[in-house]
Amino acid sequence: MKKSVGFLKFLITAVANFTKHDGMVMAGHLAFLGMLALFPFIIFLVSLAGTFGQSEAGIGALTNMFDAMPPDVAVILRAPIEQMVTTTNKGIMTFSIIGAIWVSSSAIDAARLAIVRAYSTVTRRPYLRRRAEGFLLVILSASSIILGMAALVFGPVIWKTIIKFSPIDADWNFLWNIIRLSVSFSLIFGALCLAYFVLRPRKLELAGPVAPGAIAAIILWMIVGNGFSLYLKYFGNYDVTYGSLAGGIIALVFFYFISVGFIIGAEINATLYHHRLNKNEKNEPSD
Repeated sequence: MKKSVGFLKFLITAVANFTKHDGMVMAGHLAFLGMLALFPFIIFLVSLAGTFGQSEAGIGALTNMFDAMPPDVAVILRAPIEQMVTTTNKGIMTFSIIGAIWVSSSAIDAARLAIVRAYSTVTRRPYLRRRAEGFLLVILSASSIILGMAALVFGPVIWKTIIKFSPIDADWNFLWNIIRLSVSFSLIFGALCLAYFVLRPRKLELAGPVAPGAIAAIILWMIVGNGFSLYLKYFGNYDVTYGSLAGGIIALVFFYFISVGFIIGAEINATLYHHRLNKNEKNEPSD
């Protein structure tokens, strides 16, 4: 009972800190930059995949991205993104790569600011260092997506070879789906942990946690994905208010809720860090 009360108090503190640190405002800023960076980043992703002879992996990444989105959001984004990828010439592609790196690094910098505010500090690293780190994170994230999709392309072939020589008669399709879901969850979880670790303040007295916030963000994203679809189905009459802009507004609102989940995850990590810090200070012997 005490643990449940303590856990509830901890969550209330994290949400209160989210409000205290202007989490809704930061989520709007992050959602705008995320939406702005999406299209050039996808061009960069597909270009990078083609450079390494993994064009199918790039297209597969887009398909998985659309499948993970609420249907209404996927319908809005799928057509313009697919048209953009198939019709963009090399000259524009090169310019878009530069734009992708710049805009995506700006979105990463916005995520960094939200995280350091969660730790009750607004100290910022030198501008060139932030841009360099953003550049490296963009390259790393795109490369990880390509490698992950390439593994999924060769995975079924390897899997069929394994079960062909296996003497055990089992429901292999069910097991394969479990493995795929586990790998997908692990990749998203790992990416979030890396983001929370790299973007947090450097001068921390203790090793700040990253896993609790990542798990909370994933849970919130799952709730958003399902809840947003139901909302749009029964209550989301955006076309009445926004007319032809309804599609863009729907996508932006979706990115906004995704950003809220990311920042709440950061607040949970920061709250847990401060709790551990206060506990250590109380346990230290006084002079």
